[in-house]
This record gives sequence, C-alpha cells and structure tokens, in this order.
Amino acid sequence: MALKEDFYKILEVNKNASEAEIKKAYRKQARKYHPDKFSSSSEAEKATAETKFKEVNEAYQILSDPEKRTQYDNFGHAAFEQGGPSSSQGYGQYGGGQNYQDFNFGNFNFNFNEFGGGGDEDLGDIFGSFFGGRGARKRGPQPGGDLSMEIEISLEESAKGGEKTIRYARTGKNGAPEEVEKKFKIPAGIADGQKLKLAKFGNASTSGGPHGDLYIHIKIKPDDLFIRDGYDVICKVPVSYYTAALGGEVEVPTLSGNKKIKIPAGTQSGKRFALREYGIFNPKTKKKGTHYAEITIEVPVDLDEEQKNLLKEFDEKLKDKNRKIKTSFIEKVKKFFKL
Repeated sequence: MALKEDFYKILEVNKNASEAEIKKAYRKQARKYHPDKFSSSSEAEKATAETKFKEVNEAYQILSDPEKRTQYDNFGHAAFEQGGPSSSQGYGQYGGGQNYQDFNFGNFNFNFNEFGGGGDEDLGDIFGSFFGGRGARKRGPQPGGDLSMEIEISLEESAKGGEKTIRYARTGKNGAPEEVEKKFKIPAGIADGQKLKLAKFGNASTSGGPHGDLYIHIKIKPDDLFIRDGYDVICKVPVSYYTAALGGEVEVPTLSGNKKIKIPAGTQSGKRFALREYGIFNPKTKKKGTHYAEITIEVPVDLDEEQKNLLKEFDEKLKDKNRKIKTSFIEKVKKFFKL
C-alpha cells in the first residue's frame, strides 16, 4: 500500500499555518486541480487531477478541524485509520467514515469562476455540502465511523442468494469495543466485488449521533465445476470420442439441476451448447442468463495392445472427408507457402 502524502505538503503550508492560511491554500489548490479545468485534457491528466483534487479536499477536512488537526499532528495518518488512536472516537476514514475515494467527480460541475477567483466564500462549507455536510463547520451530532469487512460466498450463493450471519467488533457508545452478531440477506445475482450496506451497524457516535454504517465486500470463491461470466455460466463437459463422432445424449450439470442435451454427430471439442434461462439471475432484467455446456472430447489413455491396434486400423481407414479440420488446415498451409 502506498504511503499517503503529508497533508501540510499537499496544501503547501507549514505546520504552524493559521486557519486563514490553510483556508486560502485550500482555495488555491482546489481551483488548480478542479476537474472542470481538465475537461479537454488527456485521460491520464484527468485521472491525475482527480486524484490531486481528492487529496486536497482530504487534507482540508482534517487540517480545518482543530480537534482532528491535533490528532494528525500527534499521530499522523494513523490517527484516522481503523484501530488508530482516534478510531474509537468515531472518525472512521478522515471524519465520520466518509470515503472520498468513492466520490464520483464525473457529475461535479461546480464553477469556481462564479466566485470571482478569490472572494471571502467559505469553500469548506461548499465542499462540506457535497461530501455529506462534514466540512469545517459541524452541525449537530455526527454519526459514528463506518466499518467494512470482506466475506467469501460460493458461486451457488451468488446465483441464488441466501442469508449469512457475521460476527464482528465495533466501538460501542461508551467507547469500548463490543461484539456484534448480524444476520443479513445476500441478493440473488450479486457479483464479485460488489458491496452491501448495512445501515447503522458501524461504530457508535460519541456526540449523540447515529451509528456509522457497515459495508460488506463480496468475494466469490472459484468453483470446481462452473465458471461465472457475468450472468452466464460455463461448464466444461467431457464427452467420449465415440459419442462426439456418432452423436448421442449427455447429461449436463447446471445450477438448477442436471439437464440432458443432444450431441450431433461430428461434434468438435470446444463446441458450446446454450441452455437459455439456466444461468444466474439478473436483478436488472429479472431473468436468468445462459448456461453454456462446452464440449471437451476425452482422448482415451492407458490403451492396451489390442486397443492400440484397433485404433490404428480405424485411423488408417479414415479418408479426407472424415478429417475436415485437418484437411482444411493442410490446404491453408499449402496456400501460405504457395505449395
């Protein structure tokens, strides 16, 4: 994990800077890296500016608050990390659990020119309104810090949904750790990397406000049988050489149980057969995806002498019309080398 840059350095002020100096520096840096100024820049420049813009706001949220600034001066960034010296006070990540990394600047059309380039406007209050009202001026009781945790679920659970029970520790109202047990629902169709929000199950507030929130990050364990591709499922089905050549029926496992499918004569390895509505539930369309049975032709192994001779005799009797893939390949080679 990369080390976070010093907040004073981000705002380009010294550690003895007054509140007025910090506010002035903040205005300057916020204007410098505001996304509107980079609308016609390259994607790389936009990304760099957005990161800088977040860092500037992050630094101001801490240094403009006397109490948080003292904690930062004493302990650095560790003061606001989970388990840090002030974590029991409900600050969460840089104040009340607000995660500025998740803020979407794409819809942020604030125009600094409306302020005449350096008036007495309190940009801390303006940005506070965009970031959940947690700017330099506090209004009323603040919520406790947010918590996050990762859980692993099976592919079947992600497809069908279900219930989970978790146990975790959080900061209680008296500032001491408390154990919590919480049962929650996993919605059908949830994907790897998505997160669930359990409102008011985070740390307690020290100022009479509500608890923070608990975020559950979902990780789906790899499955031995199925591969998930969005809302579709792929299952590799072994088929004998005999069945692939002459055709027949095979039983295909799906998330909804076994399903028989017909294999046409001459089926090649890698051929996929689609079973509509046998995949994973899509919450948007309210329908299931497709289950693909991907054929893998099993080559016989550990043959005895009799079997080898029979296979050799059979191979010698095959003609070009029986080997369409090989014949086509040879023709392509001849064409390439102009033979």
